[in-house]
Amino acid sequence: MILCSVFREGKLKLNTLNLDYFLPPIEDKEFSQYKILALLKEYSNQFRQNKLYPALSYLNQIDNLLDSLYIKYQDFNSALFDGLKQPGNKIPDITIVGKDSNKVNNNAAFELINWAKPFVQSAMDEGIAIYEFVYDNIIIEPAGAEPSYNRDGYFIIPDYYSGKLLLVEYSCSIFSSSNAPIKSLKTKRIKQVTLDNINSSIINVGFELIYRYGDLVNPAVYICRTELDFPFTETVFPIAKSKLLSLLTTDR
Repeated sequence: MILCSVFREGKLKLNTLNLDYFLPPIEDKEFSQYKILALLKEYSNQFRQNKLYPALSYLNQIDNLLDSLYIKYQDFNSALFDGLKQPGNKIPDITIVGKDSNKVNNNAAFELINWAKPFVQSAMDEGIAIYEFVYDNIIIEPAGAEPSYNRDGYFIIPDYYSGKLLLVEYSCSIFSSSNAPIKSLKTKRIKQVTLDNINSSIINVGFELIYRYGDLVNPAVYICRTELDFPFTETVFPIAKSKLLSLLTTDR
């Protein structure tokens, strides 16, 4: 799954859960816990409205960062790792560096991380369950014959939440890296029309929009089929982009 890399166009702004919540100085442990729980509750409230992004991206990022800290200090001191798994154990003194680059001896940071990890994971599980449901209920397929070249083209996608049909131009790129190929999908919304005014099929209207507003020559054209009326910008569109990217980059 691609949980965060495809989200670019959302307008919703949420507070970000980042490492500043966990790094020293931690003057009041209970207040820090309160702030973390309040932000996680904000994310869960978004999920209960079926709005996945950007909350799921933020959770995925902080979850990876917390995991990397665990791995770092497991390698540094196995006794520390055991202490993190069992909060009752005494954790050895470790020097960590905050954003102000001042070295601080503070075990409270790792105790806070250990306390927060299950809550972060629980919120992640809630978001991932919605992600998988939406992903399974979206079908991406060529609008016609399978194109021989598909890295640039158009994407026809309905927004039932707002009653719109969108024509989106896309460009897919794959970059080489030392670890694994980096896949990228750029999109630009070309035109949208009201679904209520559509008397013919979605695919026919989509091709009419391409004919009137498109600039690409012999483009690949894909259509998104779904009956979900979930929030478009925060959920349906980023997941549809994820599924389109997977389709475009799968060896045929």
